[in-house]
Amino acid sequence: MSFASCLGWRARFFAVPQDVFDTIEQLENDILAARDLDGAALVQRLRALWSEVISENEILRDEALKANMLNKLMKTEITRLKRQIAKLNKTQFGAKADHNPNKATDDRSQSADDQKTDDAANKSGSENGRGSGGAAAGQPEAKETKPRNTSGRGARVWPEHIKKRPIFMGTKDKKCPCGCGGGIMDIEENETLEVIPAQYYVAVRQYPKYRCRLQDKILGTTFEPRVFPKTTMSNALMANSITMRFGWQLPWNRQENIFLSKGIELPRSTLMRWSNRLANEALLPIYQLMERELKTNSERLFMDETTLPMLQPGKGQTKTSYLYALLRDDRSFAGNKPPVVIYYPRDTRAMHHIHDILSGVSAFLQSDSYAGYGRLGRPGTPVEQITPVKCWAHARRNFTDEYEFNKTPDAKTVIRIMAELYEEEAKIRGKPPLIRVAHRRQFSVPILERLKAFLVTHADRHLSKNKMGQAIRYVLRQWGDLTRFVDDGRIDLDTNAVERMFKPTILLRKNVNFLGSDEGAEAWGIHSSIIETCKLNAVNAEPYLKWVFDQIAMKLPRSEYEKLLPWNAPPEFRIKR
Repeated sequence: MSFASCLGWRARFFAVPQDVFDTIEQLENDILAARDLDGAALVQRLRALWSEVISENEILRDEALKANMLNKLMKTEITRLKRQIAKLNKTQFGAKADHNPNKATDDRSQSADDQKTDDAANKSGSENGRGSGGAAAGQPEAKETKPRNTSGRGARVWPEHIKKRPIFMGTKDKKCPCGCGGGIMDIEENETLEVIPAQYYVAVRQYPKYRCRLQDKILGTTFEPRVFPKTTMSNALMANSITMRFGWQLPWNRQENIFLSKGIELPRSTLMRWSNRLANEALLPIYQLMERELKTNSERLFMDETTLPMLQPGKGQTKTSYLYALLRDDRSFAGNKPPVVIYYPRDTRAMHHIHDILSGVSAFLQSDSYAGYGRLGRPGTPVEQITPVKCWAHARRNFTDEYEFNKTPDAKTVIRIMAELYEEEAKIRGKPPLIRVAHRRQFSVPILERLKAFLVTHADRHLSKNKMGQAIRYVLRQWGDLTRFVDDGRIDLDTNAVERMFKPTILLRKNVNFLGSDEGAEAWGIHSSIIETCKLNAVNAEPYLKWVFDQIAMKLPRSEYEKLLPWNAPPEFRIKR
């Protein structure tokens, strides 16, 4: 191979620019055309060309390294964005609950085994039945009534409090319609659930004035008391409207359209103004009593927050405000205190709002790992009497996200071990605290030891900035607060109880789009607190609110407001099931 060919091959390999090719070709032509070669000049020209090739090669090598590094950074960014998109898609369109990836296979195999067992039992039973004396004796088998299943098959059992109205569908004279005079031999019944649509009417109360001859003066009739007597608002109407909005997430504009469909003009602004006034004036003392009961007489509380968009006047935009929820629900450990939830609207998510809400509280507080809860229990703070407890559902969510996106085997193993914890918890739900503690120390502690050993062993296999590594270090960092449930039976594994309290808020938030003012936010918190507490205590919110408005209108003394609390409502307001 000639020297020029070598230069050409090296130039092609290192992608040498076109001007260097031209120089090499010119040198080759000069050599072929020359009669007397000048060795020194030729060497000098070759060295110059070679230096230029090496210089270009180094430049291209540096650019290749930079491009390779940029490519790695772009791949990392693409992976991060794909993970973020997957998480947003799951939040928007996917299931809200975390699913155990081990469960589908286990359930299928278990169900197959159960089916085989059932088939064998049925076969054995049928064979034994043919040879038994019962069948030979000719006694008919009792036909069991199958309960109604989830697919809607089977006999429906109506609640006892639902009235049944018999409707005769035959002829008026109860004779055969052909005119033969035959009577009724039997009646076949068919039951359907019917509804009477809501009817609005104007109550014109006539208050007579009497001329008293004995006292020689005119005596009037006492007006029926109302919360706000100088309005056309009735207690029943507002109880219905407030329940529709905060109990069944029907915003004011849809209620306005319902009234319009009946030919009644009742603007949404009027409904909103009445609702805000009822909340911030009439129902505020009840809200404060519920809050005092929650803060001063609770052993274990849950806390969480969600966003609420609020309109900024004059800007045509919304800002993000927050709604905190503080929940007491002791039913999981057979507590005898009534469940209650209080909502607190706040403009930011700052730590001082959390401390203001929890000031003076002495109890276990179960929450997520948001930094605003990071100083709970520290001496010298307003929340020093609180014992923080973290949530296993939030810890598990990091691993479920990792498995759904990357199918990491270690994540699947961690999820399986955590599922064993939940299986043990299901066995003691609703049991007293001492029974729960004994069960956890016997069955849950070995699971926790196995989980921690696995996390410690596999922590170094994953980079610290990797999502799997972050998930492992999150659990190890929060281990003390996560495992506090072992020594106290009043503590639950997760904060799902308070997260369920935000489902109505999220639905209403989607329907109303935004809050209009701070006054509306306060009304939202008061109405939602009372109605959701009614639901927790199986109280029918609409007749309860009507009763409360009537009691307030009759000037019930503030010292007797305790009887107006949802869990003290009369029995007739309880939901019958």
